[in-house]
Amino acid sequence: MTGATSGRRGVRLAAVVAASCVLGLLPGSGSAARDQREARLTATYDCALPSGARQVEVAFDAMFPARGAVGKPIRPASVSVRVSLPRQDVTDLLPEGTASVAGTAALTTAVAQGRNRARAEWADLASAEVELPARGAVEIGFSGGVPYVTVGSEGDVTFRVGQLGLALAAAPASASGGPGVTIDPGVTGAEGAKPAPARLACAPARGADTLLATVPVVAADSGTTSAPPDDPSGPDSKTPDSDTPDGASPGIHAGPRPRAALDQCPAEPPQGKLDPKRLPPVPPGGAAEELEATSMCAVPVGFATLRKLKSSALVNDPRGHRVGLMRLAMRMREVRAPGYVEYDHLGIMQLPDTEGTFLTFGFQPTTAKVRFEPEPATIVNIIRPGKPPVTKVGYRQYLRLYDVRINGVPLDVGPRCRTSRPVETQLTGSYPVSEGGLLQGELDIPPLEGCGANGEDLDPLLSGAVSGPGNPLKFRQGRVCGAGSTCGIPELPGL
Repeated sequence: MTGATSGRRGVRLAAVVAASCVLGLLPGSGSAARDQREARLTATYDCALPSGARQVEVAFDAMFPARGAVGKPIRPASVSVRVSLPRQDVTDLLPEGTASVAGTAALTTAVAQGRNRARAEWADLASAEVELPARGAVEIGFSGGVPYVTVGSEGDVTFRVGQLGLALAAAPASASGGPGVTIDPGVTGAEGAKPAPARLACAPARGADTLLATVPVVAADSGTTSAPPDDPSGPDSKTPDSDTPDGASPGIHAGPRPRAALDQCPAEPPQGKLDPKRLPPVPPGGAAEELEATSMCAVPVGFATLRKLKSSALVNDPRGHRVGLMRLAMRMREVRAPGYVEYDHLGIMQLPDTEGTFLTFGFQPTTAKVRFEPEPATIVNIIRPGKPPVTKVGYRQYLRLYDVRINGVPLDVGPRCRTSRPVETQLTGSYPVSEGGLLQGELDIPPLEGCGANGEDLDPLLSGAVSGPGNPLKFRQGRVCGAGSTCGIPELPGL
């Protein structure tokens, strides 16, 4: 009888570990996007440029829910604003010798439903560094998280673009980090100077089409929502929304800006060495140079799927006490060859312990905590003219399990329950590291060992339920942020 009970407990624990181990393999946050539709708009704007009032083209791109629900957050995602400015005007705005430009954008969006009106401020949209072309227009793209909107009644909700403010900062040729390196506006310049960014005010031209998206809203009990009902970042229907902008109607509420990672990016870059086994060979005619790394950070978000359980889990949930960062020693090494540029970075995951709650066998509530013991990650970013950039992230880490409870009853797995060897992780994407993007790969989970207490060996059961190849991992790395600043949390990728 005791053996049967132990076996059943082991099977339940195996299912818990299977779900818990995928939590925290990489940091992440957010809620899954469901039934999203892309909204695109190109509008003509009047901008006050050094050469006088000029009309420029501004392109908007975002994802909106196909439908919303009364009282539930409507969350625009993957928001980007791309502005095309005459090169001469950009040159006139910035100091002599400017080689590249970066900055931020703030867009006022008008939200309407029937007679109700509100303003949603899409602020702190940021750009990566853009090299100034020899001739032609300067294309600058801005992106970032924006506030949710809720409405109190059924009917179509429209989103129209409005006033657009730009803040542009220069990076002189001597200070430019090269392609794919974000320059924090106001912190670069000759000999460390901090010039104030140049500011531009733009407004939609008379007669310009400003309608970006229309979202139909239905009753909340229809089963359609744009966010999980337990999302604490959503509004509380029992309390007024203190973040509603001035001029908002009672029927529409614009929520606060998306929360940034809680920890500031440290001033000093992380210590460690690049793994030579993960570095590609230097191309013929090329040369590698060791550089002094810069401290930067990013927040990756994503899902991990355990093949044996046919289930996926969100990692590094921002609804917890803190959000994990990936600390970066940016540009430790650079390789240049004809038609080839490679930037090599070191990354260290700073993850809080994660607690997961799952229903094993479809009904048994089980919780467990996972501690992450990562080794430094080697990040390789390859750029070739005329080809998409390639990003590869490789690292190893142990997963340690503790504080397991089944239906609230503790189950002692001992202090040494972890994978028998590090979990090898290799992820690949197509984006510049500074801008962030989508990474995908598969995990081979090794057997677990040291699990059990009081003479109970749970290793075979855990390994049988958890270990094995082909466990998909998919996450989005956010835009990097500089030392002393807080990183934004990107949208979660779709499963």
